Amino acid sequence: GISHVTATKAGYPVRIKDIANDGILNAVAYNYKLLDKKRKRRIISKAELQKQMMSITGGIDYTGFNHADVVIEAVFEDLNLKHQMVKEIEENAKAETIFATNTSSLPIHQIAEAAQRPQNVVGLHYFSPVEKMPLVEVIPHAGTSPETVATVVALAKKQGKTPIVVGDKAGFYVNRILAPYMNEAASVLLSGEPIEHLDTALLDFGFPVGPITLLDEVGVDIGAKIMPIMVEELGERFKGPDVFDILLSDGRKGRKSGKGFYLYDSKKKAVDKTVYKLLNIKPEKKANGMDLAMRCTLMMLNEAARCLDEGVIQSPRDGDIGAIFGIGFPPFLGGPFRYMDLLGIKRVVELLDEHADKYGERFKPCDKLVAMANEGQSFYSV
Repeated sequence: GISHVTATKAGYPVRIKDIANDGILNAVAYNYKLLDKKRKRRIISKAELQKQMMSITGGIDYTGFNHADVVIEAVFEDLNLKHQMVKEIEENAKAETIFATNTSSLPIHQIAEAAQRPQNVVGLHYFSPVEKMPLVEVIPHAGTSPETVATVVALAKKQGKTPIVVGDKAGFYVNRILAPYMNEAASVLLSGEPIEHLDTALLDFGFPVGPITLLDEVGVDIGAKIMPIMVEELGERFKGPDVFDILLSDGRKGRKSGKGFYLYDSKKKAVDKTVYKLLNIKPEKKANGMDLAMRCTLMMLNEAARCLDEGVIQSPRDGDIGAIFGIGFPPFLGGPFRYMDLLGIKRVVELLDEHADKYGERFKPCDKLVAMANEGQSFYSV
């Protein structure tokens, strides 16, 4: 996906490296499929398709990397592996080559620790599928040079993306506000609410997909890797119900493995009823949809306010753009900060307090919201 927007939108030549030729073939086939769809719809000609395909090459070694201005890595969420990547790129590229890491949760300063030229290391977090999702998080660490930040922001814009610069803390912004929302959805599920009821509740609220469908799409294995990093860096409030290991031990990674919470075959997806037995749940509709939606969304709103307070995002506007473009927060609500203004900060604090009494301390409103409610403030002046 990253190679596709770089070659076809930004118009730059792209060199893909993988550990096996199959990875390169998959990437080339992925690009061809996207371009051929455009050709069939007469958006591009056959000659244009061939021209764009010619700008994408690949291999299993570092041939050609000495010409690269920017290298974007997208390996697994493993710090040792990221360190190995930094060292190998510094050995095989130019002194001024930017190393942009597409990590979704590891702090950038930890990755930069392995670099001889930390000023060239920056986070560049894309969202999947890259060719469709409009957001990119740009994450400088304390030692990233302003030139590096300016270069990757310009690159992201040429790729057709909307970049927001966010602070270097675990989960950055989008995944950080998504994690408590997903954890709460898992708690709702374990309380016995049926999967379809929960997903439909958030669809009706305005999200493009329900949380359980989203977990299947992203991959249960990815969730299992990200959550411990968040807990270690940000504390116990990010600790969700222990469902990942149970699902993975049953071979349920989500869509990629053909089953997760849903079963996937060529015709349709349907809830896999056996998952209830696996998680020891007796499904029964107890709460109404709007209550479920508000319960999950409040966790996201509270965390968004914390991110602004800690300087992870620079403004409510960045927070709203990030949530709408990165997660699909209902655009007609204007994003988490506009929505909190719409409800009134005082009401948001009341709702969080009510939920804290009912479901536990994790709903306790953050200091910023309490202070704003007491002073009658809002995020936007108009």
